[in-house]
Amino acid sequence: MRYPTPSRMLTFAALAATGLISGCSSIPFIGGDDDREADRAAQLEVPPAFSAPAAGGSVALPEIASARAEQMSRNQDGGVLATGTDIRVAGEPGSRYLVVGTNPDSVWPKLQGFLRDEGYSIRRLEPGVGLIETDWTGVASNDGGGFNIMSFLKIARDTLFKPDSIEKVRLRIERGEGENETLVFVTGQKRELTGDEPLVPGDESTTFEYSNPVDSSAMTAETMSRLAAYLSGNDAEESRALVGQTFSARSKVITGDEPEDRYIEVSQSFPRAWNRVGLALDRLGFDPVSRDQDEGEIEVKHSYPQGLYEGIVMRGVTIDKDADMTLHLTLKVEPRRDGGTDVRIERINVAGGTLPQDRAVILSKINAELE
Repeated sequence: MRYPTPSRMLTFAALAATGLISGCSSIPFIGGDDDREADRAAQLEVPPAFSAPAAGGSVALPEIASARAEQMSRNQDGGVLATGTDIRVAGEPGSRYLVVGTNPDSVWPKLQGFLRDEGYSIRRLEPGVGLIETDWTGVASNDGGGFNIMSFLKIARDTLFKPDSIEKVRLRIERGEGENETLVFVTGQKRELTGDEPLVPGDESTTFEYSNPVDSSAMTAETMSRLAAYLSGNDAEESRALVGQTFSARSKVITGDEPEDRYIEVSQSFPRAWNRVGLALDRLGFDPVSRDQDEGEIEVKHSYPQGLYEGIVMRGVTIDKDADMTLHLTLKVEPRRDGGTDVRIERINVAGGTLPQDRAVILSKINAELE
């Protein structure tokens, strides 16, 4: 990461001191206490899908969410769940997730607190599908909680000086097999700095550019370890050992006579296969549209489906990487009598262009994540 020169650091210190004299509310990123409490309560609202409807048939979500948010805001300093809450890792290498032994209403605000404590800014907060996604953030060490002059200088440094890499995290939750079980899926992505000219404040043009986002298995595993430690209160080494356990891969693509006959055969029970498929779609860059576990149907979309073809060689075929395409995909996840699960493409639609052998490519990409 690039750091400012000593003269600029002194300038920032002077500005920071001036801001402190005039009141914290005038400093960028630092609001008044009332504003922070109101914003915190709004963001702590739980996903509506996880709140039970009232007995009369109407759903009193605002009251339930507000009461729960008020309670959680009083406990915002602590991330540890109730004593004795079981936290374990499930899934295969490259598609692991956390199984937390408590209800989603308790986990949801803790995930937001974790991301903020890690120094991320939350960009997407979609309770309807249990999704939290951060903004792209420069890699930096955590200087501890609370406000001080050095933390403000760090904000100024990261604002005016681009880091060598940026990263973002996506967390998604689903209800587990039991009432008091929550599944937490973690996806980490990174982009490397490709420009090397200094950023000039106020200049409209800059050569600072970052590479296309790529999934980072190392970052995902580390984030999952830190989250497990945050929720359980265990130390970092225990949590890394938990995430680093060895599992066997159990999936393959079955090829039929026609493209429509291809499907993925997973030799795991439906609940585990369902969760793993959802995580695979997250890591491939799909955004959730709807999920119906009772019907075994998952609908997703991809805003840059050309990226799914990276690393795939097809002779005589070119992909228009500049085209504005959107891919809508519906998968059918069905249990088999032998205890395994089949994953099929039920519907696929590409708007804004065409993608060659789209079914085969998508199935192979999903299977690679499931292996």
